[in-house]
Amino acid sequence: TAGLGLHALQLEPPTVVETLRRGSKFIKWDEVTSSRNLVTLRVDPNGFFLYWTGPNMVRADAVPAHSGLGLCGDASPARPDPKIREVLGFGGPDARLEEKLMTVVAGPDPVNTTFLNFMAVQDDTVKVWSEELFKLAMNILAQNASRNTFLRKAYTKLKLQVNQDGRIPVKNILKMFSADKKRVETALESCGLNFNRGCTMLPREPLCPWHS
Repeated sequence: TAGLGLHALQLEPPTVVETLRRGSKFIKWDEVTSSRNLVTLRVDPNGFFLYWTGPNMVRADAVPAHSGLGLCGDASPARPDPKIREVLGFGGPDARLEEKLMTVVAGPDPVNTTFLNFMAVQDDTVKVWSEELFKLAMNILAQNASRNTFLRKAYTKLKLQVNQDGRIPVKNILKMFSADKKRVETALESCGLNFNRGCTMLPREPLCPWHS
C-alpha cells in the first residue's frame, strides 16, 4: 500500500519504433583495419536483434539488441584517430563528431564485449538510435523473457541469416545448438526436415512451437 511506501510498477514489453524497423544508413567503421562500409542498420520488429546489411553482403550480421548499448558523442568510447577521421571524410581535429558517431557495446556479459562503430549518414539519426537502443537494452521484461520468447528469438536470428536464395542453412541451426547436435538432428528428422548440414530449408512460420 501507499502507506507502507510500496508502489506498483507497470512493466512494458519492448517496442521498436518505426525508424529502427525501417532502418537508417550508417558507415560501419573499424579502427584496427581502417575499413569502412556503407550499411543499413535495422532492428527486427520484436526488438531481438540489431542487424545490418550492405551492398556486397550475402546475409545480415546481427547482435542481440537486448545486450547492446548505444553510446554517442562524448560518451562513445571510440574516437577516431586522424587517419580514420580522414577515411570517414571529416575535416581537421576540431571538426565535431558527436552528432554523427555511435558505438554499440554488445556481449553476453560485461567482460566479453564487442565494440561496433557506426557513423550516421544523416543528421539527427544518432540521437534517435542511441536513445531507442538504450531503451531496448534496459528493458526488464526483455531481460527476463519466457522460454517461448527465447525460441522465437532463436528463430528470428535464423531468418535474419538466410542465404542468397532466402533459405535457412541447416548448418546454422546445428551451430546455434552445437552443445547437443545429435538431439537437434533427431528433432529435425522427427519434424520431417532435412538434417544434413549441407542442405537448406525455407523459413516457414508454422514450424515454430509458438504457432498453434
